[in-house]
Amino acid sequence: MGFFASLKKGWAFMKAAFRMAGQNRKLLAPSLYMVLSMIVYYVGWIAAIVAIDPQQWSDGQWALVGGICTLGSFLIFYFFCGMTVNMIDVHLKGGTPSLAEGARDAGKNFLAITFLAVISTIVEMIAKAARGKDNLVGKILASIIEAVWTMAAFLLLPAIIIEDASFGQAMRRCRDLHKGNLLLIGIGEVGVRAVTMVIGFLAMLVIFGVIYAAAGIGGTAGLILAVLVGGTLFALFAAFNIYLRMAYYTCLYLWAVEVEKAGAGARAPGPLGEALGHAQAAPAGAAAY
Repeated sequence: MGFFASLKKGWAFMKAAFRMAGQNRKLLAPSLYMVLSMIVYYVGWIAAIVAIDPQQWSDGQWALVGGICTLGSFLIFYFFCGMTVNMIDVHLKGGTPSLAEGARDAGKNFLAITFLAVISTIVEMIAKAARGKDNLVGKILASIIEAVWTMAAFLLLPAIIIEDASFGQAMRRCRDLHKGNLLLIGIGEVGVRAVTMVIGFLAMLVIFGVIYAAAGIGGTAGLILAVLVGGTLFALFAAFNIYLRMAYYTCLYLWAVEVEKAGAGARAPGPLGEALGHAQAAPAGAAAY
């Protein structure tokens, strides 16, 4: 399948995913809360570092603090993504998703989420170190490893949340599901990523336009306008991106499980099924797509 065909399917998936969110707006809430939590988290870190005034810190100390900060951000990220996975899974199976139940499910699997965050932190720190060196091959390899792990982590999370699997069990589960399905995963990842890049480019144009207009106003009023409007638009795009990616990987995981049970003829659920042209009846209690 070519790039443009993949982009078309990614676009179809995005529309179906947000129709699903329109049927139950709670599905978007964890992504929005995650973005707000991240803002508070990083503002807290910045305030603490300014208060400490670490002018005499060594590179090792900065690396340690950076690692701890990165680990905390991944914990927040995966926790709220886990909530999204739970709520989408419940919705697609005909239940009534709730934020409280999503938080309980993510909390129940927090140890596995922690392992996921630790490995993501290690990968991030290695990639950051490689990008800081004047070695093109190392930078390319670091980017590839980072991209592969990001895709793997997004598929591990549904295994952890939906099946209450430990990190090791989720790794084995995803390894089994990957067999014979790598092409499907690659096509979907390309399409979904391309759509988010296009929307992100348009969002950045709007944000820069707002900042430019605010600069024309000048003074405190212009600065406040730029921060409030530009920051709000950026936060909304980040939430959009997170929800879309988790919706895709949740649907993909559920489909892979069905393929394992029923064979290649199994139909993909919800938005993924619509994007792939799989006609299917909605489960009892769920809205049709």
